[in-house]
Amino acid sequence: MALEKRGERKYYEFQLDKSKSFQRVGPISLSLRKVNYKHKSFNVTMMIDDFKLDKKNVNLYEPVWITLTDRPQPVELVVNKVSKDQVTGYLSEPKYKKSELSASAAAPVANPATPADKTPSATQQSATTPR
Repeated sequence: MALEKRGERKYYEFQLDKSKSFQRVGPISLSLRKVNYKHKSFNVTMMIDDFKLDKKNVNLYEPVWITLTDRPQPVELVVNKVSKDQVTGYLSEPKYKKSELSASAAAPVANPATPADKTPSATQQSATTPR
């Protein structure tokens, strides 16, 4: 997938059959409950962090945004094909969790342009400055 190569998000492709059982797709579980082939819409039930969420009459190519507690950006669910009793689509999530982003931001990054041993200290500068 071309979007995945940009490196900011992970993509999970899925194919759901109409069923009451849940299928794990990335960080959430999905269950396809109803398909309206004529109007290209469907009903889906999602299990997110032990909570059940029903989303009804979702249209083809309509993004469903889901905010998770440990992600800096919402997870996106998109269906790009509706069949008689089946839907196909993808789920995209941020590549990094909030904890990973905060850990990398807190770590000091050394500047390679001015190494610590090459920079003169304040005492050396004042000693060499003529008065």
